[in-house]
Amino acid sequence: MVSFDLLEERAICYDLEQFAPFDIHAGVLKTLGVDYPITEEVNKQLIAGSDWYKAIFKRKALNPVKQYTEKLAEVTEELEIHNYTGLCPTNVLEISPSSGSCAAGCQYCLVTDGQHVQGIDVYTNYAEKLAHSLERNRDKAVFYYFSPKTEAFSETHLYNGLAHDILRTCIAHFEQYPDSKVRLFIVTKAGMKHLAIRHKGVSVFELLKELSSKVQLNGSIGIMPSYLRDILEPNVADIHERLELLQKCREIGVYAESVLCQPLFIPYLTEETITAYMKLLAGSGVKNIKPEFFTAEIRNLVLVAQYIHYYDPDKVGEFFYPYLPEANQKHIKQRSRLAPDKQVCIDKLNLIEKIAGAYGISISLCSWVKRELGEVSEAIKRMDKLSASKGYRCLGYQTRLFDKGHE
Repeated sequence: MVSFDLLEERAICYDLEQFAPFDIHAGVLKTLGVDYPITEEVNKQLIAGSDWYKAIFKRKALNPVKQYTEKLAEVTEELEIHNYTGLCPTNVLEISPSSGSCAAGCQYCLVTDGQHVQGIDVYTNYAEKLAHSLERNRDKAVFYYFSPKTEAFSETHLYNGLAHDILRTCIAHFEQYPDSKVRLFIVTKAGMKHLAIRHKGVSVFELLKELSSKVQLNGSIGIMPSYLRDILEPNVADIHERLELLQKCREIGVYAESVLCQPLFIPYLTEETITAYMKLLAGSGVKNIKPEFFTAEIRNLVLVAQYIHYYDPDKVGEFFYPYLPEANQKHIKQRSRLAPDKQVCIDKLNLIEKIAGAYGISISLCSWVKRELGEVSEAIKRMDKLSASKGYRCLGYQTRLFDKGHE
């Protein structure tokens, strides 16, 4: 096991004054304004989720781990296609140099479905595996996504130089094949202090500069109050540091004008909060967002509700309301990840579009959302058409990078 320190570590529930697990079940939600019947099965899941949370709280297992195990990847095996729902683009391959949990410790993690206290396995030879894949696919317009299943620039990839080696591998590939069609796509919650970490005398930021037009870097920033963000994302850069990173990357020629606007929690999607968010993004040069509502199995909804209850107890009912109707129980994005009621999603997306548009920000949508909502909403088609006219697709992939790279 290899231990590591964290560049950022905010307090989570064990450091909150008078915080205690909150039992959630149909009776409680009725008192909080959930005025429709909750099925017996859903109620069982709410109770099970409450019991699960109390158990991991008692074990102090909500603190993310600070150790990882070193393993070797099968270097000749092709990388996984990024295709969570069967509708995602097939021209995206995943760079996943670690598995299990993640040093970022996001309590709502969409990859682990709340199992954020798992161990971490790091594949120390992953750069070699990536090199084989780049060689095989150099004649294809493929995005290499670093990383959909973990924080690209987490401490588990930085201190040992793995993140640096992944970028070095890309640099070497483009030096050998200047006309290679592949492009690197990075999504991160990191700040400049993460990119300043050096390995063999070179920082991540300096390596990104060498890649410049061959790489797109997107921020990942959900709409929520800072106090909620601090507890849900305890080990990542704050919102201002993330936006500074995008600005600095643009200065060195990296395409960094889009943000994954996720997760979205319904109670905090008010005109006031969305306006403040868009104003901040636009002031930092962001031109496109990819919004995604929080999708989770019911016990992970219970987990997030623990923190909403601590800070904003009057919003707990509103948080659960669009998820639990019997008619919504088949609105599943992936595995057992429940999405909010479709009409609520459409209404909130319309509000986001209205405010984003006032700041010149377009909205790209994933294929699953377009399928689920586009059949009943012309607005969804309009949002997608506008962002596509600017080159953005799905997660905010800038497809114009496949022309000659970003000039």
